Amino acid sequence: MRTILVTGATGLIGSNICVQLLKQGDKARTIARNPSSEDARTLQGLGVEVLPGDIADLKSVRTATEGTDGVIHSAAMLGRPGASIEEGFSSNVMGSMNVLTAAAGLGGMPVVQVLTTTFFDMWDKTLTEFSPLDLLVRNTDPYTITKRLAYVEGVARVADGQDVRFMMPGAVFGPSVCIEKAMIRPSFNDRIASAIRGEMDMLIPLPVPYVQANECAYVCIAALEKGARGEKYIAHGRPEDVDTIARICNRACVIAGVSHRVHDVSKDRLDDPEIVAKYGITMTTLGKRSYPRPFSDSSFTQKRLGYVPAPLDDGLKLTIDWMREHKIV
Repeated sequence: MRTILVTGATGLIGSNICVQLLKQGDKARTIARNPSSEDARTLQGLGVEVLPGDIADLKSVRTATEGTDGVIHSAAMLGRPGASIEEGFSSNVMGSMNVLTAAAGLGGMPVVQVLTTTFFDMWDKTLTEFSPLDLLVRNTDPYTITKRLAYVEGVARVADGQDVRFMMPGAVFGPSVCIEKAMIRPSFNDRIASAIRGEMDMLIPLPVPYVQANECAYVCIAALEKGARGEKYIAHGRPEDVDTIARICNRACVIAGVSHRVHDVSKDRLDDPEIVAKYGITMTTLGKRSYPRPFSDSSFTQKRLGYVPAPLDDGLKLTIDWMREHKIV
């Protein structure tokens, strides 16, 4: 039986990682700034060890890492409206450095570092596990910049011999035991729910690879168990399911049996200050880009880790049933 430290365990990916670890007979541990929150108490009720702490504090990360057999680092400041470089630096950069430093100090246990796709060179090339950094730094929003710095730190650690593996999730949605964080606004779950409730009319015209949180959790755990130092893995769902967020929300509306439909924001409005304030600089910046087809290719991950992407409509139905069970829609 292993003990795995999961940062960001109340988040959508992190909570699913904890559930899967427990189901396979491992122990899951995490740190939380507020161990008495409803989501943290839910994890404790499942058997997750929740310690007080903050990934921005090296001492608490070191304490949480002691006695573990590996780390899955999924904690991060997300690319939401109003996000700042300062906040992102504390969570995304210093948090990652602290996790990697703590792991290195305890014998170099394996670390799976969860990334984002927005700083890789994929403007006119299909994203793969071997895609290089975008050397022109075309995305300069706080989320992308701070996640990029964290990845560069991880790569530097790999070059120095530390065991770090990387996982690139897509647009994560789906059920979670931690309902509050799973429905945080403006998450991809929140967009689905808002569309079904008829509360959303427009979304950024950004093609996204929707992927279930439990699939991301599977890839993270498989990367820890079967992956190799320095390798990148992708959890992006099926290439044929990539579409704009609005169209995916409309698929959810069809499955839910509601008539409401969402439309894409016109690209010529993406510099409108009202649109930027509403949707955030990360989303509006990404919406201006053109994207290759297919968007991504996870065939290396599928072969290496046994990852089999599920059909999008299956995940949407599962998510809608979960939302209805919890009276979200």
